[in-house]
Amino acid sequence: MTIVSRIRLLRGVISMNIEKLVSKDVWGVISDNYEKGSYTIAITNLIQYANEIVREKSGLDFDNTKLMDIAFLGNNPQLKITKFQTQTEKDIQAGIGYLLKGLCLAIRNPRAHKRYNDKKETADTIILFVDYVLQFVRDSKQPALIEDWLEFVFDDNFNNTKEYAAIVLQEIPEKKRYELLVSIFRYRERAKPGLLNNLVSNLMDSIDTKELEEFLENLNKELLYCSDDDKLRMFLSLFPPEKWTCLIPLTKLRIEHMVEKSLEQAIMYRHYDEFDAAPDYICNDQGELSTWAVNFISHFDAKDNIFRLIGNKLANRDANVRNFIIKYYKDIIFGEVLLRNIWLQYGIKKSLLYFDKEVYDNIEFQCNILENKEIEQAFKKEIEIAFQHFYDLELKSDIPF
Repeated sequence: MTIVSRIRLLRGVISMNIEKLVSKDVWGVISDNYEKGSYTIAITNLIQYANEIVREKSGLDFDNTKLMDIAFLGNNPQLKITKFQTQTEKDIQAGIGYLLKGLCLAIRNPRAHKRYNDKKETADTIILFVDYVLQFVRDSKQPALIEDWLEFVFDDNFNNTKEYAAIVLQEIPEKKRYELLVSIFRYRERAKPGLLNNLVSNLMDSIDTKELEEFLENLNKELLYCSDDDKLRMFLSLFPPEKWTCLIPLTKLRIEHMVEKSLEQAIMYRHYDEFDAAPDYICNDQGELSTWAVNFISHFDAKDNIFRLIGNKLANRDANVRNFIIKYYKDIIFGEVLLRNIWLQYGIKKSLLYFDKEVYDNIEFQCNILENKEIEQAFKKEIEIAFQHFYDLELKSDIPF
């Protein structure tokens, strides 16, 4: 048997078994036309299908050679089929991009502009080659579905810095950003507290106006009837504080009232662990919701009521009430708003006279280390009394028995 005869025999075997040699999805695309002998249509349909897979995986709206250029080529390809670190990985990335681009230029485009009558042998060769190239795209580790992206952002190791969130946003296809944002809030009980608000803020900024309006409309509807503290806490964990004004007044009023009510009832209490003889101080259940809203207070419409409540609790005779504020609201009571709010000043003065050490240490730090003359002037009398108290305690502790 001659070499030519062997090649023809091999091609015949391939043709008879093409269904078994290609992936199921490829066969599903070409089977009808292939079995009818419409090989040119089978070829063009397959390359169009390759375009659709690349669009789906990359989230791009382009087609043909432009799609392949943006998806695979350049220094920052949208669809990475390798880790894109070593030169070999970059070569493979570019090679697959050029192969797919070549398929568009050399096979799809000519058949779109000129009549072809491809034979079975030609179809088999092209089909097998396209299936081989597509396997690289299928094996891409880049998230393709919303479920994949949810798994990625809900991971315990997700980094919540603004820099990382900005990088991640660039990797999320524009077509998937709205759906991902909605899904994050829909399945928010799976999210780790405090890990996603920067990404959520970026997603809200990146979607178009109509999508944002639809997202906020649905979110407002849900929040108006949400009485589940767990879901509300997770909402506060995810939603960017600086976006608070995006919510409708009725939603804001309802949540702010719930936070205020929680804060009114908040207190620390001793908790004994069966494995630890020493007690631990934790927040009561009624006050837990308010601990999730600390970063939102300055954005609340009712923030003045909250500041008054914080000041009064900080002035409470019960140390467990004051300790709740000192532990969870330190960013507020020692923040920029302090010198502008009489209720916070009132609470800190009382706390200093109750000799709360953490409050004293923080105020002293601002006066002596940061040399904040305004703080020093505002609390001069209380600082002197507290200083004498802690000085006397130190002297007593140094007296030998």
